[in-house]
Amino acid sequence: MRVRNVCVCKAVSEKDIIAAVESGVKDLRELSFRTGAATACGSCSSSIRAIINRELTKKNEA
Repeated sequence: MRVRNVCVCKAVSEKDIIAAVESGVKDLRELSFRTGAATACGSCSSSIRAIINRELTKKNEA
């Protein structure tokens, strides 16, 4: 299975983002600090926010 990088500039995958949320990340700023995602061109910011929100919703429903 091929890994899909959400942040191409910093090679941060959707799997990396999900793992970060599972370890306590709650927003883009914190994710950027931990992974470097969305710190170069920024074109991935909206996609990353959507993934973070989706995963936080899943956690809250569990």
